[in-house]
Amino acid sequence: MNAKAPTLKDIAEEVGVTPMTVSKALRGMPGVKASTRAKVLAVAERLNYRVNVQASSLKSGRSGIIRIMVNEYRLPFYAQLIDALSDEVRRNGLTPFLQKTGYSAESAAEAMRSPYFSGSMFDGTIAHASGVTEAGILKSGNPTVLLDDCAANPAVSTVNWPNEMGARAGVQHLIDRGCRNIGIVTVCPYMDVEDLLRDHVSNDPVRLRGARSALIDNGLPYDPEHVIRVTGLNEPQGIDAAHRLADTHAGFDGYLCMNDSLALGLIRGFADRGVRVPDDVRVIGFDGIVAGAYSVPTLSTVSVDLDQLAQIAVGQLLRQINDPDGDWRPTATTVGFALIARESTR
Repeated sequence: MNAKAPTLKDIAEEVGVTPMTVSKALRGMPGVKASTRAKVLAVAERLNYRVNVQASSLKSGRSGIIRIMVNEYRLPFYAQLIDALSDEVRRNGLTPFLQKTGYSAESAAEAMRSPYFSGSMFDGTIAHASGVTEAGILKSGNPTVLLDDCAANPAVSTVNWPNEMGARAGVQHLIDRGCRNIGIVTVCPYMDVEDLLRDHVSNDPVRLRGARSALIDNGLPYDPEHVIRVTGLNEPQGIDAAHRLADTHAGFDGYLCMNDSLALGLIRGFADRGVRVPDDVRVIGFDGIVAGAYSVPTLSTVSVDLDQLAQIAVGQLLRQINDPDGDWRPTATTVGFALIARESTR
């Protein structure tokens, strides 16, 4: 006959604390001394204590799991975003669950309406994924915070990148470095550039508006021909763009790329054609991925404060979870950034 499984009360009695303190210590929550946490973990290990997730969920009505939805895992920026969000979720004593949509609206919609991937399995969702509609979120009834939704009047709280101000700063940096004919590399494969400027579906139009404003404010020319359109966000698209620009002698002396992967691709593509960065052209990216520090030349970038983003997003989500009947009006918060000047613009 199996021995009775140890409980929180058993651990609490042996350590000399309350069951609530044991629960906080096991979940890594704040408010527990390091020495007490160490004793709790040691006793739990010796007693072979295991959390009964099903019973805990039934009792509290919560799973302790936060879903993080993103488009992909391989893009370096997403890796850092996931890392920042996961760390912040764990810091609050919860468990992150990752889900990839592959830029698919159908996958995002299925994830939001699935009775398994919503409801009681997750306490809440943080989503930066294409096709996650506000209607689907509201219908799911699951507490949700969106990342970089960019809607003019959001129905769900969102935490946004510094899209317009960051792009303005990136172009201004190129101007300060002597550039006077600046190209803007962005994802715009199927839409006229002027239509893109009026769009509110993604961050690309917002960044493009910021870049255009910086050019106009400095008395420099802007027209749609300054926008270099690519079909994707990864390095291969940047390499292809650089080959086209070099082969057609485009004449730009500086480039703002809408993400760092494109910028790294641009640098490598120019190298293939004998165009030197920063001697012949200067290049700056947007995001602040760690890989940029190790490229040759190292990449200047508009670095988004992902730690701040994670703290705000998780904090907003926990307020919804902890007070489900509260009058939570949608908010739109923009996080900070830092312009990091490296070799690609010097």
